[in-house]
Amino acid sequence: RCCCTNLALINAFSAYPDWLEPKMSADFPFEQKFIDVYHGSNKSYTAYYELGPSDSNDVLILLHGVPTWGYYWRNVAPMISEQIPNVRIIVPDLMGMGRSGKPGGDYRMDFQAAYLKSFLDEMGLDKFYWFGHDWGGILGHLLAGENPERFHALGAYEVMFKPFRNYSELTPSLVDAFKLARDPDNEDLRREADLFLTGMFEELPELSIPGPEHDYYSQPFPAYEKGWMATTVLGTESPIGGEPADNLERYMAAYENLQLEAEAERVKLFLITHDPGWNMPLRRVPEFIQD
Repeated sequence: RCCCTNLALINAFSAYPDWLEPKMSADFPFEQKFIDVYHGSNKSYTAYYELGPSDSNDVLILLHGVPTWGYYWRNVAPMISEQIPNVRIIVPDLMGMGRSGKPGGDYRMDFQAAYLKSFLDEMGLDKFYWFGHDWGGILGHLLAGENPERFHALGAYEVMFKPFRNYSELTPSLVDAFKLARDPDNEDLRREADLFLTGMFEELPELSIPGPEHDYYSQPFPAYEKGWMATTVLGTESPIGGEPADNLERYMAAYENLQLEAEAERVKLFLITHDPGWNMPLRRVPEFIQD
């Protein structure tokens, strides 16, 4: 139904409904696959898993955000596959996160976008649907604005679709965390602890209890150089108050182009939000819809 308009908006439920609770599992029963990817002359690999027929022309990309990996979609992907069995669902890990490679590099937005585009090219994915959480949505938005011919539709949950003009536009609970993570004087602190993973465990205390979910979320990030450098860097790349300036320029160019594509209904947009919201507070939704 959402494909009949250029934007569909859903306010998510705040707790699992009764019918959904029994389907939730901490298990990760998927076959992990790997494919070589490139950024200029640099080579690494992307980890991913998939469900559905591998020869299907209907492809859905599910991309995680910070500080998670493909495990995030372990319950969502099978439910979509059950409801729409003819769709090929592909769930990759961002570079430096999950079980993907951890090559040398700065792990900034441009770095991740380059490896993601290489992943799509190496997988031979010419046109697809995309749904992302957090940075999975931001990077999807960036790539859709720059390569709209490859996107049937772009969906996202808890995503910064439009850069924040200042810190007052953030959800209050995020302000201190973002300032702490972005302060150059805190480099030692960033190397001592995975600030974003620790923050997720504090926001969702049930995940901080030792057990399968805690272990799965923690395993890919054992040390700064081997995991959480990627989450720490990317987690501070969202343009706020005009910085980082290079990200803002590239992202806004993609944003404005995607506006034109959405208005012409060449790319459909699908946004899920909740109250109060983190990266997309409800008070910002009317502005996004107006754009």
